[in-house]
Amino acid sequence: MTTWLLAPLVGLVVGLVMGGLGGGGAVLSVPVLVYVLGQPAHPATTISLVVVLFGAFVGLVSMRGSGRVAWRTGLVFGGLGIAGSIAGARLSYAADARLLLGSFAVLLAAVAVLMWRSADRDQSVSTGPGDVSVGKLVPTALGIGALTGFFGVGGGFATVPALALVMRMPPGRATATSLVVICVNSVAALLTRIAGKGVSGIPWLLVLTFAVGTGVGTSLGTRVSGRLHGAHLMRAFAVFLVVIAVVVGVQTALA
Repeated sequence: MTTWLLAPLVGLVVGLVMGGLGGGGAVLSVPVLVYVLGQPAHPATTISLVVVLFGAFVGLVSMRGSGRVAWRTGLVFGGLGIAGSIAGARLSYAADARLLLGSFAVLLAAVAVLMWRSADRDQSVSTGPGDVSVGKLVPTALGIGALTGFFGVGGGFATVPALALVMRMPPGRATATSLVVICVNSVAALLTRIAGKGVSGIPWLLVLTFAVGTGVGTSLGTRVSGRLHGAHLMRAFAVFLVVIAVVVGVQTALA
C-alpha cells in the first residue's frame, strides 16, 4: 500500500524537474523506481519510458501557443534518433542490471560536466539551418536515441545541451523543444520493448499513478521554467545530475 501512495508523490517531483529542466525528471525516475518503489532495474527502465512519455506530452500541451517549442527541429532531431532508440532498447535487456545502473551513474556525471561548461558559454547563439553541422547532428541524434532505448530515460539530460550546442538554440528554447525529442524517442523505444519481452510483469497500476503524478508535476514545471534564466537552469541541472550520479553509483557498488 505504501508503494501506491508514494508513486504519485515521487511522480510529482519527477514531473516538476522534467518540466522545469527539459526532461531531467527522466534521470530521476529510474533510481526512484529501483530504490524507492522497489522495482527491478530492467522493468524500471520500461516503466520510466511510459512515465516520461506521458510527462513530456503533458508538458508540450501545457506550452501550446507559447512559441517556445521549435516543433520542426524537435521532430527532425527525434526522427534521426529513432534507429538509435530501437537498437538501445534491444541491447538493454541483454545487459546485467549492475552494469546498467553503474554505466548510468557514469553517464550522468559526464553530462553534468558538459551542462556546467555549456552554462558558462555565451548563451545568445543564433539559430538557423546555416549554423547546424549535419556531420554532428546525425550521430548526436542517434546517440541520444540509443540512450533513451538503453537506459529507459527520455534523454532530456543530453538533448538540452545537444540542441543548445549542435542546433545552436538558446537554453530556454532547447529545454522546451527537448520534450518533442523525448516523445519521439520514447515512443520508438517503447514500441520496440512491446514487440519484445520488455513489458511482461509490469505493475500497470503503479505505472498509472506514477504517470499521473508526473503529468501534474510537468505541467507545473513548464510554467516555472519560462521565468528562469537559461544559464541558471543549466547549472541547476548539472548539480542535480551530480547528486543523482553519486547516489546511483554508491548504491550500485554496495549491491
